[in-house]
Amino acid sequence: MLSNEETVDIVIVGAGVIGVATAYYLQKNNPSKKILLVDRYLAAGQANTAMSAAAVRNMFASSTNQLLTDTSIKYFEHVQNEIGYDLMFEKTGYLWLLSEEQFSHESVKLWIKRMKESNISCKVYDKKQLKELIPNLNVDFTGDDEAELMNLQEVSYGLFGADCGVLDPTRLVEYYLEGFVKISKVKPRYGVDVQTLIVEANPPLELPGEPFVWQKKHVVGVRTNKGDIRAETVVLATGAWANELLDPIGIDSLTKAKKRQIFVLHAADKAELLEVLNTKGFSEMDSIPFTILPSAGVYFRPQHQEKGFWIGCGDKFGREYKYIQTDEDLVPESAYYEDSIYPVLSKYFPAFTDARPVNSWAGGYSYAPDRIPFVYKKSGVLVVGGASGSGIMKADALARIADALYRGESEAELFGGKTMPSTALGLKNRKVEVESVII
Repeated sequence: MLSNEETVDIVIVGAGVIGVATAYYLQKNNPSKKILLVDRYLAAGQANTAMSAAAVRNMFASSTNQLLTDTSIKYFEHVQNEIGYDLMFEKTGYLWLLSEEQFSHESVKLWIKRMKESNISCKVYDKKQLKELIPNLNVDFTGDDEAELMNLQEVSYGLFGADCGVLDPTRLVEYYLEGFVKISKVKPRYGVDVQTLIVEANPPLELPGEPFVWQKKHVVGVRTNKGDIRAETVVLATGAWANELLDPIGIDSLTKAKKRQIFVLHAADKAELLEVLNTKGFSEMDSIPFTILPSAGVYFRPQHQEKGFWIGCGDKFGREYKYIQTDEDLVPESAYYEDSIYPVLSKYFPAFTDARPVNSWAGGYSYAPDRIPFVYKKSGVLVVGGASGSGIMKADALARIADALYRGESEAELFGGKTMPSTALGLKNRKVEVESVII
């Protein structure tokens, strides 16, 4: 139990992957500081981190996202291959299936151009090559009235990224958490629900009712279900719940939440699905890549440990955004798979015909307007969020940037020696490009 009030140097709210990674780098580079990590759940990484597809890619159109993801993914490889900590990271690759119209669009041409300029691995396959590699892929909807009714676009090209893949989000959280706990002065605390940020006048004048609008103000801690925690700096790594804490104190996070769902399908009892899962030719793993279909935002992740697939959908128009994520957003909808995902999936890959989920879950993505994350410090609160559905694949870089910003460094050093201005992801004067490649 927390005492009625205690004081630390830094309190970090949110023990998802971004929160634990930030805790690790802050403690590592500020060893004298007393840093407390808290979360409303009963363990780290139990909310949206655990509910994600846990795929990682550096295939972005903006140089900012390319840098954030490429350095993070390379660090994950370093952790697994050099440090020897198994993240269950598998380089399955990413495969975007594109129609002729999509592939010819100026935005896709620019995307490919920017990736080549940044030395991001990408390869184009034509329809014939794709059909040879994936015999079950349907590339011809001629005469298919249902496909026409569903506005499905035929596959003409595939854009493949070899340095992308999938990992276990729990293992990644455990890696950072174990590193933090070894050097921390305070153990993380769970079941701690932060209800509000505490704002006080700076300096206080001891007047009843302060702070007033004419006073300077500062966040000095958090009020929780187990008492107040005062801190010089409050770090918010709360993702889709950020507005719940920032709105009441007048900070506009500029982010909105959207529900995302994953449906698990087993392939062990169906030879056609196993053949798709074990597709040869894309990587040394003999695996179908993480694959995005040309229509409706439907995608699937190969899951070899379970001999199956995780199926999801990056829907856009027609499904609501929410300003604050609610508990209802953590409940998957069986009808969403049956009515929205399955008809599309089974048209492009007939092997999925009659395949039904054996498990499912749901969570929320926190989207920024330009689909680039935010890292900024304002009046005593340091916010890391708005990862726009790619928090895991950017977590290492974002945590290093947050630490550099806290220490007042002008540049954040990312893995591999690359750098980024610590203020580049701020609310104001953002030095970023708008991201166009979002799932």
